Amino acid sequence: MNLRIHVHQARLGPAQYRVIRPATPLTGAVLGDENPWHVLELDADAAFAVTGLWMLAARSRHTLVHLPLRGNAPPEPSRAIVSVGELDLVLSHRDLQFAPHRWKQLRHRLGPGAPQTVAWNPNDVPSWDEVHELNRQSRRGSSPRDRFHQRLHGNTLFLAGNAVAFRRTARYVLDLALRRPALGHSGTYHSATVHPADGHFATTGQGIYLIRWR
Repeated sequence: MNLRIHVHQARLGPAQYRVIRPATPLTGAVLGDENPWHVLELDADAAFAVTGLWMLAARSRHTLVHLPLRGNAPPEPSRAIVSVGELDLVLSHRDLQFAPHRWKQLRHRLGPGAPQTVAWNPNDVPSWDEVHELNRQSRRGSSPRDRFHQRLHGNTLFLAGNAVAFRRTARYVLDLALRRPALGHSGTYHSATVHPADGHFATTGQGIYLIRWR
């Protein structure tokens, strides 16, 4: 599959940053704060795009992946948990050690960006068997490096993790894109998606609910 993106470059002090954004607005996605959890509601097209960006974050150690979602209307407004997009989302590799409080300053320095098209293959997303094994390893106390560090700052949710963290959770997002909601149900609700019990997060109690709308 092809993913159209814009690539931005900006400098803060001595550091040069690369920021990737989707070229087409993700109008079928909203992110809300249900402290301490977050809710990400997606339609199928947005779920495919977010999976591609998620996998891009897994292999881009020196890049911030920015998903502008604030102000979006939910795919099914009458039944949505999130009435309007409250938060943007920024994905980054933990080795970048980007400080969220610097995001506003960096964001204001970004130009229009250069258009690019990157290819990603859904078959590269780990299978459920692989994900369940990685989750078992995490519950047994695998390296904390394999877990997300989550911060909320300036109406933006920051998820920093390594390749293992992004790859094993990409399957949850891709599943939303592939699975059709059952007839008679407003959406597919995964109550255990990106769940703290599976060791996805470094901080106890944090997690993300994913909801798929038609």
